[in-house]
Amino acid sequence: MDIRKKCQPHLWLLTGTVEGHVFAKSLLKDGWKITVSVVSDRASTPYKNLKLEEILIGALITEEEIRNLILNERLNQSGFHCVIDLTHPFAVNITGLISKVCKELDQPFIRYERAIENISNAFLIEKFSDLEKYDLNNKSILLAVGVRHLQEAITFSRNSGANVYTRILANPESIKKTLSSSIRKTNFAVLNPSVSSKGKIEKALVKKWDIDGVICRQSGGKNELLWHRICISMNIKLWLLKRPCELKHITSIDNYETLIKRLKSINME
Repeated sequence: MDIRKKCQPHLWLLTGTVEGHVFAKSLLKDGWKITVSVVSDRASTPYKNLKLEEILIGALITEEEIRNLILNERLNQSGFHCVIDLTHPFAVNITGLISKVCKELDQPFIRYERAIENISNAFLIEKFSDLEKYDLNNKSILLAVGVRHLQEAITFSRNSGANVYTRILANPESIKKTLSSSIRKTNFAVLNPSVSSKGKIEKALVKKWDIDGVICRQSGGKNELLWHRICISMNIKLWLLKRPCELKHITSIDNYETLIKRLKSINME
C-alpha cells in the first residue's frame, strides 16, 4: 500500500492577497497540510499564528528556485499534492514562472484569480500612457496604484496636466520608493488603512487635497471596491488600470468551493 495515501495531503500556497490568509485558514480547518510562501517578513505576520508546516519568506526570482523547492519536497516527503497561486493579479512574473515549472515537473497547479465585477462607470485604461487621452489639466489626481507603478503613473498623469498626489503604505520599501520618485514631498501621505475604517482616511485625503479623480488598479478585492464606493459617493472620477491578460491561457478559479473540488479531483497515484 502507498503510505502517502494515509498522510494528510500537503499544499504549497504562494500568497500575496488577503485571500491567501483566508484560504490557508480554511484549508487547515479542512485537514490539509500547508506550506506558505510570502515575499517579506511583514507579509508573513498574519500567518504566524496558524499551524503551518512552514512559512517561506522572500521573493522567488528564478525557475531554479521554484523547481528545487518542489523537487526537495518530493525527496524528503511525498511531494506537494498541489501548488496554489494566490499572488496578486498584477504579479504576472511569478505566476508565469510557477505555472511553467509545474507543467515541466507534472506538478498539479491551480491559479486563484479574483472575479472582475463592473460596479461603476470607471474609465478603463490599458496602460498609464492612455491617461494622455484625457484632459487632466489642473485636475488633482490621487494615485492608488502601489509603489511599483508609482513613477510611471506620475509621469503620464503630469503629461496630461494633472496635479499628482498619492497615499502609500507605512513600510520601509514603500517610503523609500516614494521618496526616490518625482512626487512632491507635500503631496503624499503615509498610512496603514484598516478595512474596518470603511475608507474614512481615504475620504479625508480626497477632501484635504480637493481630489477630482482617482487612479487605481483593476485588482479586484476590497481595495478596488473601496475606491469604487468612495468615487461614487464623492462624485469624482475613477480610472482603472486594466488587469494584465498575458496569462489568460492559465485556467483559474475564483472561489474556495471550486478550489476544493479541483483539489479533490487531483489523482495522487
